[in-house]
Amino acid sequence: MLLLLLELLSGEHPTTRLCLRLLASLSLQGSTVMDYGTGSGILAIAALLLGAESAVGTDTDPLAVRAAEANAALNGVACKLRVVRCGPNLNDLDPLLQLSGKGQDGNTFDLVVANILRGPLVELQPRLTAYCKPGGQIALSGILDAQAPDVIEAYSPGFEGFQVHTDGGWALVTARSKSAL
Repeated sequence: MLLLLLELLSGEHPTTRLCLRLLASLSLQGSTVMDYGTGSGILAIAALLLGAESAVGTDTDPLAVRAAEANAALNGVACKLRVVRCGPNLNDLDPLLQLSGKGQDGNTFDLVVANILRGPLVELQPRLTAYCKPGGQIALSGILDAQAPDVIEAYSPGFEGFQVHTDGGWALVTARSKSAL
C-alpha cells in the first residue's frame, strides 16, 4: 500500500501518468482547473506549469493539503493554486465554500480532474459535474479499465464524447460537458 501511495504522489502510478499525458496534450493557456483529490498537487501544478491561469486542489487529508501547498511554492505557482480540505462524500460541506464564500454556483472550471477511486468518482458525480463549465472537460481516473463503464454511466447525463485511455490495466475517462445541462 505504501508503494502505491508513493507511486500516486510521485507521478509513477499509471493513473497519474495518464492524467499528466492528458494535461500535456491540452491547450491549457488561460484555463481554470479543479484537481479534486489533489494529493501532492502534481496534477494542479502541472496544469499551471502548462499555462493554466489558476487551479484549485482539494483533498480529504490535511497533510496532503500542506504538501500540495509546499510543492506549489517549490514550483513557483503558489499564487495561482488554492488548496482546501474536503470531506470524503457529498454529505460534507462543499469545499469551495471555504474559498471566498462561494459554492458550486460561483466556481466552475474549464477542466475538472479527479484521480481518485471508482466509488468516490461515482458518488461525487453531482459535485464534479457542477464544477465543470458548460463545454468544459472532465478527466476521471484512479480506476481499473474494467471500472470505466461504471464511471461513464454515472457521468453520461451531463457529458458527451467519452474516451477511455488505458495504461497497464488502469484507465482515464475523459468527456466534454454538454453545453446545456
